[in-house]
Amino acid sequence: MKNRVSVFNFSGIYDNESFYREDKSSICVEAINCREIPGTNCMCDDAAMDMIRDRIREAGIGPDEIHFIDNGNYHYMSAIMLEQVKEPCSLVVFDHHSDMQPPMFGDILSCGGWVLYVLEHSSFIRDVHIIGADRKLIDELPEDVRSKATFYDVSDVVPGMDDNDGNFEIVLPKTQYPVYLSIDKDVIVDSELTTNWDQGEMRITELLAVVHKLFSERDVIGVDICGECAPEQEGIDIGAATEDNDSFNGELLKAICAKIK
Repeated sequence: MKNRVSVFNFSGIYDNESFYREDKSSICVEAINCREIPGTNCMCDDAAMDMIRDRIREAGIGPDEIHFIDNGNYHYMSAIMLEQVKEPCSLVVFDHHSDMQPPMFGDILSCGGWVLYVLEHSSFIRDVHIIGADRKLIDELPEDVRSKATFYDVSDVVPGMDDNDGNFEIVLPKTQYPVYLSIDKDVIVDSELTTNWDQGEMRITELLAVVHKLFSERDVIGVDICGECAPEQEGIDIGAATEDNDSFNGELLKAICAKIK
């Protein structure tokens, strides 16, 4: 992986965050303004997809980097980045949702069905591992869709912690292929972080521990991160939620960069 960061700003939330603006002399940061691209919220139509691809190409952004892709409405960006992967690999996803919902019409790319879209359009994804998805949502998937991925509860991956030294026991998904990692922060319990979707039960410390071990024991070829709060999200303290996400983005970026130097 390259020590390079791309920040795709669809909602405008990154205007209020600073994690990617801080002095990081060893990291190249590319901010991509996507706010004026129509047809991108939750679903990405063909025209929007072409415009996004153009901006990726113009900026020279590859899949072998760290990508921040805004809130969960834009998680389909993972599928667009994976179009550039031309080697057999495993897709490992942290998400409170399966993101494998069959499209209601056509073959449109959406935040709720991007994993299924990738499986149907990429010949290089060998296996899919989804960590932290709600079991009720998994059970609602058609069987032929559900069988295309391996699902893990948080307790499957982080079965316990040693109270003596505070170290987590981590059980990584088994795969023989390089890993493309996609993190939706809605997998994190809402008492620790606020996203714009309903959230899971993973702790920040657990997620960081799993990411650390994944980079230590697997060949990670690319990372994307979503799960910001929305700029005008109702029912929350926007300032506090944005500050918490900004802080965690910085912490996660620092942890990843430390493993790929």
